[in-house]
Amino acid sequence: MKWVLYVFVIIVILVIVISVYAANFFLNVALFRNNKWYDETGHKMMNPDNFNKGKSQYDLIEEQQIQQGDAFWQLAFAQDHWLETGGEKLYSRLIIPHPESKKWVICVHGYRSFGKRDMAFVASKFSEQGYNILVPDLKAHGKSTGNVIGMGWLDRLDLLKWIQEVLVIEPTAEIILFGGSMGAATVMMTSGENLPENIKGFVVDCGYSSVYNEFGAMLRSAFKLPAFPILTIANALAKKKVGYSLKDASSVRQLAKNELPTLFIHGTGDKFVPHQMLYENMEATKGVKESLIVEKAPHLSSFIYEPEHYFETVFEFIHRYC
Repeated sequence: MKWVLYVFVIIVILVIVISVYAANFFLNVALFRNNKWYDETGHKMMNPDNFNKGKSQYDLIEEQQIQQGDAFWQLAFAQDHWLETGGEKLYSRLIIPHPESKKWVICVHGYRSFGKRDMAFVASKFSEQGYNILVPDLKAHGKSTGNVIGMGWLDRLDLLKWIQEVLVIEPTAEIILFGGSMGAATVMMTSGENLPENIKGFVVDCGYSSVYNEFGAMLRSAFKLPAFPILTIANALAKKKVGYSLKDASSVRQLAKNELPTLFIHGTGDKFVPHQMLYENMEATKGVKESLIVEKAPHLSSFIYEPEHYFETVFEFIHRYC
């Protein structure tokens, strides 16, 4: 029977070695800015909606939104704004179309994207409602420096600094935090911090419940790999490699400390962040909460699929509770 034991031990060792390799590879792909494999292959696997779209009525809507956002981004009242922190230079676009207004919004972009791409059109819609806007590029994204992707957990600390930048400009500002995808997770993770009274509420579009759960979903759906034991090993490695635990980076835990109004949005066609995570996030928060579910909308596309309903819901919620 000894040979059976030897075979078993060899199999266990192989499983461990392969799992450690897979966990390390996955972390390098997911959490570091410059990764050739992600650029060439991984992006298509992890977020197929960006690549498998056929021509449809929504393409024209998206093109119109991009044009409106680009034009708004270049208007005279928009300017570059920089923040230095932790040895990094962080970029934002500061847009003040209403200098006398106390209403402000900070719009936070998604994973491996940047502010202009995800939030220029959203910013233009807030401007129509009398808001001034700050749109940051998160660390390791866009024009901001850095190599480690914070997945919202590290970014929540930078968002606190961006809030202070707004308060330097307007100490009596009434601020809404708006985020999409990883930006939504950033906002939700920020919601559990000690926030100034100037923060009035949150709008979060297709944010994940935790980095651990999101990576588990990605391993299963994109890589066709089991979450266990790869994710368990990845969680142990992450603290040393990127400075935070995947389990600690939790929207749910932070929302449990939140008492401010929050609007949760998700599309049921999302293949990147499972839309069921909306319900986990909603259940966690202690504040007033409402949801907007957009049928068949892919990841961060709800305002493309139902633009009028989307922004009517957003501003009705803000006007009612914030």
